[in-house]
Amino acid sequence: MATIGNQIADIIEELTRLQNVPSPYDVADDDFPLPRLIDAGNGGSLVVSRKLDEGITTVADALMAADPALAPKYTRAEWRASVRKSFGPALVSIDLDIDPSTNADAVLATIKSDLSRQNADYGVREYAFGCTLFGNTAIQPFSIGIVRFEGRSDWLDRKHRDGDISKTARRRIERSWEGLRLRKRRPSRDSINERVVRDTVEESPYVCSVLIDGLAAEAGRDKALTAVRLAMAAIALLWQTPSKTLEGLNLNFDRIPHRQQTLIFLPGVMHSQSSWSHLPRSHWLRPGEWEEIFSANAAHFRLVGEILACIVSPTGNVSRPRMTTALAQSLLWFHEGCRDPVSLMGIVKFSASLDALAMGGGAGGIERLVTARLGIESGIPIRSNGPTLRQAVAQVYREGRSRTVHGTNSKLGHDWVGTRGLAEQLTRLCLLTCIRWAGENPTSDDPGEFSR
Repeated sequence: MATIGNQIADIIEELTRLQNVPSPYDVADDDFPLPRLIDAGNGGSLVVSRKLDEGITTVADALMAADPALAPKYTRAEWRASVRKSFGPALVSIDLDIDPSTNADAVLATIKSDLSRQNADYGVREYAFGCTLFGNTAIQPFSIGIVRFEGRSDWLDRKHRDGDISKTARRRIERSWEGLRLRKRRPSRDSINERVVRDTVEESPYVCSVLIDGLAAEAGRDKALTAVRLAMAAIALLWQTPSKTLEGLNLNFDRIPHRQQTLIFLPGVMHSQSSWSHLPRSHWLRPGEWEEIFSANAAHFRLVGEILACIVSPTGNVSRPRMTTALAQSLLWFHEGCRDPVSLMGIVKFSASLDALAMGGGAGGIERLVTARLGIESGIPIRSNGPTLRQAVAQVYREGRSRTVHGTNSKLGHDWVGTRGLAEQLTRLCLLTCIRWAGENPTSDDPGEFSR
């Protein structure tokens, strides 16, 4: 396998060849219709060929593979773009008459230095998203670890105090939220900021913010979104049917309520059906009720905050990586199970959530998990006149999950709503009790203890 130095030497040889051809970008097998350009710094650019361009991508992938610490900090596309940006100035700084291998060493050193500088620039970022929560908006701001939820007016006041939103923009945003018509502004940086705030929050009564440190922009945004989704799932866990609660807990980024229309044709007759895609908000709470719920479940949310910190860590150096990683993956699968519109897919995802808590032990592992955490023995009915624990797990994991995943489910067209509800309840109770156990045992980093 070629070393990174050899790969860069090949790029330099291709760059040398291009100096003697009239149109280096006019290649018959190149499906890109315009000249390929890379930034050369100081406002200049360098015309490259498809071969050279693909060589840079190869080097970028090799650099990431050689340093596993980069993977949590960048998306692959973001890293490739950073390497590509570093290549231009490095290539124009060399003398092509020098031996390519010698030049390759210089180019690699320049690229690494520039990438190191870029990485050092990734400090703290605050990502903000419009969202819905509960029906009433008189809720005090609260935080679950790195995720902060605020009524949009509270958020706007805070960002104005921070100096991020001007007095003029703040006043106009407030007027737009009141439904008042705004006079057109002269184009400026402040007018653009105002419009972006209004477009991001839209009609949402709340804003959620996430503090991210040490990550590139796109990787930071992706992890911020995951953190908010899991924070919402952790809130929904406190209700009997989390999937119902999550219908009204949404990010504008993910979905906005809309009418779903269906046409139905019978011989000579046309009918239509219409419904909302999901609830525009979650439960109505009396004044002060959420604050009481949040306070009563402070230990739950402290541990969730630990999970969220694990998700966004740029290094993975957290206090209990095995414990928090297992809980994070379980909570992620649980969130996706609640959101999925297809009952069988929801069962598959709830099963994956349970399997994450059971350390991949399959049906037997899930039985042991439920017995340890909920105190239900395998041969005992889980409810009056209901199935035993073993039968319930077989229904969820073997019939619902395994046969669907393996393509052997002969009941694909059946109604799986009841089994999905059973899977959701088992997963909810196990997640709640595992989170509680982890909070009560702060020195444990062994998720296997959930099943003991």
